[in-house]
Amino acid sequence: MNTSDIPQKDRALVLQGGGSLGAYEAGAYKALYYWLAKKDREEGKKKSSTFNIIAGTSIGAMNAAVLTSYFVENNTYEGSAERLIEFWKYLSEQSLADSNPWFRFWWDSMHKMNKAFATGEAARRYYSAKEFSLMGVPNVFSPRIPMLDAKFWDLCGNTWYRFSNEPLKRSLEKFAKFPIATSFEDNQPRLILVAVDVADGLPVTFDSYPKADGSRKTEYGRYISQEGNEIGFERVIKYDKGITSDHVMASGSYPVNFDYASLEVESYYPPRINGSKQKDLTGNDITQNDSVNSSYYKKKKRYFWDGGLMSNTPLSQLVLMHRNYWYQIRGVKEKVPTLGICVINVHPKQQLEIPTDHDGVVNRNNDITFSDRSHRDEEVLLLISDYIDLVKDLIKIGKENGIKDEVLKELMNRQTKYHGQVLKPRKYKEIIEGSFDIAEVVRIERKNDENTISDKTFDFSSGTIENLLQNGYDDTMNAINSWRTSNVPE
Repeated sequence: MNTSDIPQKDRALVLQGGGSLGAYEAGAYKALYYWLAKKDREEGKKKSSTFNIIAGTSIGAMNAAVLTSYFVENNTYEGSAERLIEFWKYLSEQSLADSNPWFRFWWDSMHKMNKAFATGEAARRYYSAKEFSLMGVPNVFSPRIPMLDAKFWDLCGNTWYRFSNEPLKRSLEKFAKFPIATSFEDNQPRLILVAVDVADGLPVTFDSYPKADGSRKTEYGRYISQEGNEIGFERVIKYDKGITSDHVMASGSYPVNFDYASLEVESYYPPRINGSKQKDLTGNDITQNDSVNSSYYKKKKRYFWDGGLMSNTPLSQLVLMHRNYWYQIRGVKEKVPTLGICVINVHPKQQLEIPTDHDGVVNRNNDITFSDRSHRDEEVLLLISDYIDLVKDLIKIGKENGIKDEVLKELMNRQTKYHGQVLKPRKYKEIIEGSFDIAEVVRIERKNDENTISDKTFDFSSGTIENLLQNGYDDTMNAINSWRTSNVPE
């Protein structure tokens, strides 16, 4: 491709998973978008689409889908913040604690007499979440008939309380138009979502951009080779028309409260040898009807859970897929566009006060479990980038000191040692070509207050959603003010 068409820098937004806390992301996005859009105009970037990539997990995936769909429909991000906030107000529901004028007053009075009692606001959140966990939220989830324990007959301790997230899917489809298929040529943002294959225990990434052949698909699992012939990855999910609401829901089907999401997946099955009984790669017998004389893929349903189980902050997926697109699909052999990244975290990584009550301990455990771990990913990615720069410098020094080009060329064309398991076979030159770098990773992080509760991800009450929207906006504006005097992301 023409090198003038390659952008020097792409701007990416990463949205974390966290149930109702996704409203915080909507408030943060509003402040972030208006600031960046204004900044782009002042710098004369008329063709800028503000965010070139939006990556999300769980509720972050749903926010990302709403934003990307809005851009596709309107060819601009202008108005997208309002659409996302409208989505969250549509999801919210007034709880009994919201509507009772005496509820907070009574709890605040008790708290004044004894600090061990919850504040009125904490109690409002706590009992709103309890109400919704029993009765559901009309536009988010609805309760199903509990499944009694037929295995251990522990009817008290092992009854399975489940919910349907079909209402959330319908709400999502009301605010986002599916399927979502975008492209660089149309100056559209790239949508990247993460789910988990339940049986394989592997992260699965969906991408709205096409592959080199124009198809849209996700490949994962082992890379299969037979007798020197490359077969392909063990699993393939095809979605040529674009990402659907089913893919988004697969990213947000959190266990154990919600059922598995199912998608059709093409899985590789080995050939039958001399009529003997074969097993597929999951250990199941291949039936006579399955038998063919050569390797093949067969389409079957597979089941998926919330991407937050493995990658609640999908930074590494974002960076690796960004590099893969520009190097493998667009053929950029030198450096791919630099990435500037903004991450919105809804689960606080740090908390000053150590909780002493049961709900507080559960809450802190949840935050640590789903908090941002991408600092380590960032370190590893930058370390890889440094090693690539080192190799390039060594090659340059070698040439300057008389090492023949054919010697270096032979070395670069050698196969790498580790491939064929989770990596496609590649040559050494494919490691150093298409190098990437990260300009900055800035993080906006929600903070807990004295009123926080453990079931906060279930609290879709009108009062809580309004607070989260405002807190996200205010925290981001504070961050912007600090960026103006320090290292400002561009």
